[in-house]
Amino acid sequence: MSVPNETRLEFAERVLGHRFANPDLLLQGCTHASRLGAQATPEDRRRSANERMEFLGDAVLGAAVAIAVYRRNQQADEGWLSRAKSNLVSRATLARVCERIGLLTHAVIGGQVGPEPPDSVKANLVEGVIGAIFLDGGWEPAVRVVDRLLEAELSDRTQGDADPRMALQEWSLATNQKLPVYACVRNGGTDHAPEYRATVTVGERCEAGTGVSRKKAEAAAASAMLAAIRPQA
Repeated sequence: MSVPNETRLEFAERVLGHRFANPDLLLQGCTHASRLGAQATPEDRRRSANERMEFLGDAVLGAAVAIAVYRRNQQADEGWLSRAKSNLVSRATLARVCERIGLLTHAVIGGQVGPEPPDSVKANLVEGVIGAIFLDGGWEPAVRVVDRLLEAELSDRTQGDADPRMALQEWSLATNQKLPVYACVRNGGTDHAPEYRATVTVGERCEAGTGVSRKKAEAAAASAMLAAIRPQA
């Protein structure tokens, strides 16, 4: 989703839909704590504006997502809402958002992180940017950005469904005294819309499933296994 030669502020307006009154806040939100380097003291890290923004962004994100799932799913019970919120604010979801919007192009990251930042770094950057928007514009702009960034995930009506992997694990332990064995590989798609294929093995039986993330693919495989074994259970 990157645009050649696009500035950080232009990116914020185009992708986040927010015009920063204080551009320094955006820069701070996009500068990961790894930039401090290995020699940074605890005091340096306490003063890191980015880590403070991550803390703030995490809180704003959680509240905004809770409101969004509550409003969008009028018939859902508390358990479903809690699972949906947990999935939507997870490290894996935020890392996927970071990749989808091209945030890494405008991020400032320490060299020790390596050429491919882990999901934790990507998630922290998203939280940092949300915190920066909250400081720059307040609650309403921050909520709009959260809705914008997570629109695809918020529209997924399965976000709060019980994880079939847990149900399969319980059955497998009770029946075979062993955990299910998963294997997952990238199976195509694009950088912004990947596809994974997972297999799960229980005893001598193996089932497969696909999804846009490893978690989704494993859940699909677990669902296929449960559908296969339940008539026998």
